[in-house]
Amino acid sequence: MTVTKGLKAILGASVIIAAAALPAAAQADDRDGLYLSAFTGLSLQSDQQSTSAGQTLDIALDNGFVIGGAIGYQLISTPLGAVRLELEASYRENDVQSGTFSSDPSAAFSGDNSSLSVFINGLYDFDVLSDSFIPYVGLGFGFGGVESDTIIQLAAEQVGFGGATRTEFLVQAIAGVTIPINDTFDLFVDGRYYIAPGANFDLVDTLGNAANNFDSSYKTIQVQAGIRLRF
Repeated sequence: MTVTKGLKAILGASVIIAAAALPAAAQADDRDGLYLSAFTGLSLQSDQQSTSAGQTLDIALDNGFVIGGAIGYQLISTPLGAVRLELEASYRENDVQSGTFSSDPSAAFSGDNSSLSVFINGLYDFDVLSDSFIPYVGLGFGFGGVESDTIIQLAAEQVGFGGATRTEFLVQAIAGVTIPINDTFDLFVDGRYYIAPGANFDLVDTLGNAANNFDSSYKTIQVQAGIRLRF
């Protein structure tokens, strides 16, 4: 008798738990499938530090902008959340604020840095935590053009720093939150750390001839917001 009552209690509790889980499971299933997204925000580029044969060249950059979009697909949900894959294209640009050049401490700097990229991103939505506030993390790998169009006014002449646009391997780490509006639209806000590990640029003369090649850097933190359209 006691065993029977215990079984009934367990079965009853199981039914209640299953019934409570059904809406969340249904919502997770409803979110599976194809989507398009568009975003824009701030590009906060780290100071660009470059070296070549004993010379150092440091460039500080103003806050800039990033704009982009993606096509993605949300896969079947897992016990902790859902996996998404997406193909992203984006562009970021930052104006040169100032700089220092070891060969000429009085040099004046102007111009901008920019990068056009294509990424494959893998993202994980922790959608079991909340229906209205969904954190996510991700990692992206891609390729793109990385460019420095910096003009350096030396005491005796004007030179450029950058040279031809470089095609670089790119990596980005992603962390953000999705705010579902309805079954069709989501808002999202995220931060991304974007890096071109092998970036290098040329010091060029007024005719565009490369004088020295500098080991350099291209790193940005992006703070952006966007909208996601689900199909």
